[in-house]
Amino acid sequence: MKAKILVLFLSVIVASCYYDNEEELYNCSVDPAAIRYSTTVTNIFTSYGCLGCHGNVAPSDGINLSIHSGAKAVAGGGRLYGAITHASGYPPMPQGGGKMNACDIRKIKAWIDAGAPNN
Repeated sequence: MKAKILVLFLSVIVASCYYDNEEELYNCSVDPAAIRYSTTVTNIFTSYGCLGCHGNVAPSDGINLSIHSGAKAVAGGGRLYGAITHASGYPPMPQGGGKMNACDIRKIKAWIDAGAPNN
């Protein structure tokens, strides 16, 4: 009887373990050459509501993410990345909301690492 309980217990433990591969879970393959400010980055900003505060009309803190020069200005020095990853010392963005999903963060990071080009 004890052997059966042990086998059942071990079966439950083994079955409850799984491996998280973010790319498989979220289908997030980031090709840095395919990341564009004009599409990828602005679409992410739009989907998280960033442009509501950091858009064309009187952007919050003078940060206008709807234009390349504004986004590039905060991309340099780590301000943008620090804010979207909720890193210590940076205001967490989007403000009052949850952190962006890891896939979108990776896309923005790839754009920043490429020099935040106006493409």
